[in-house]
Formats: sequence, structure tokens, C-alpha cells
Amino acid sequence: MHALLYLEFQKLDRKSPYFDREKKNELLVRWLKPKLKSNKYKAIRKQLKTMSLQAKKSQVDLEDVLLTAVEAKPEALQPHLDSYLLLIREIEKKLGTTALLSTPEDVDLSHDENGCLLCVLSNDLNAHFGTKNQLVADISILFRGTVREKHLFLGTIYANEIFGYQIQYEDETSFVSL
Repeated sequence: MHALLYLEFQKLDRKSPYFDREKKNELLVRWLKPKLKSNKYKAIRKQLKTMSLQAKKSQVDLEDVLLTAVEAKPEALQPHLDSYLLLIREIEKKLGTTALLSTPEDVDLSHDENGCLLCVLSNDLNAHFGTKNQLVADISILFRGTVREKHLFLGTIYANEIFGYQIQYEDETSFVSL
């Protein structure tokens, strides 16, 4: 990131927003060279050295390589869809039940009347997730159960660090909608 900032400031100083690949590589290699000896960059020293050598031989556009590295970092996160499915599976396991998927209009509130009801409310679960499986729209969950089950359910939701929650409805008969 610092190398890219250095390059941008060089472009501003020269009042030329465009450099050819050779000039960009030269500037970036000059900036990276002292970093190769620094203990701060010890963990990535080999990668820096390889990039510098390739840039000197004009085999790669070092700016593009660095931009790709900066942009690739967030994608190391687990997709929200996978995390959501793991959360539902964890709730199912703790409650000893199976989650239902239903449209809000068609929920069968009489399902297992004396037991636990866990229902994900959605017309299409996939529509809540974008092309990279990141959450793009809120998903509601309807829960009905004993006080003990309610505490297990909410405890699992509260412990999850990936998704936020908001209780939309709660009554004395242990109906909870998130």
C-alpha cells in the first residue's frame, strides 16, 4: 500500500499522471529496495525480492501486482453464505431441531406445536446474497420454544461475530423474530 502511495505522489510531483511500465517499475523497485533489508518486512522479504527482480526485467507491471495484492486481501474472508449456513447448523444442533425455510406468508405456526420452531423466512434464500456470497439483504428468523431453548437460540446469535441482529418481535409465549 505504501509503495502505491509513493508511486501516486511521484506522479503528482512530475505533473504527469501516466508513466510507462518501465518507469513505474523503476520507481517502485527503488522504493522497495531499502525495505528488503528491514526487519519489518522480514516475513515477505522473498516475495519482495522476487517482485523486484521480475520488475527489473520488465516481466510484470509491478503496480498491477501490488494493486492485485491490496484488493485480494478482503476476499480471504469466508463468504457470508457459508457463515450463515454454519450459524443455522449450530442453532439446529444446540436446539436439537431442524430449521424450516418458508415464505413469511406461508409459515406453519402449528408445526411441532409442543416443540421448538425455527424458521428462516425468505422467498429465496439465495437472493439475500450477492455474487461473491456476501450478505446484501437482511434475513428474518422466526423462533418459538421454551425459555431454555430461547436462551440457547439467542446466545448463539449473540455470540456470532459476523452477523448483526435486531429483535423485531418478542412475546411471552417465546415467539422471537430476528
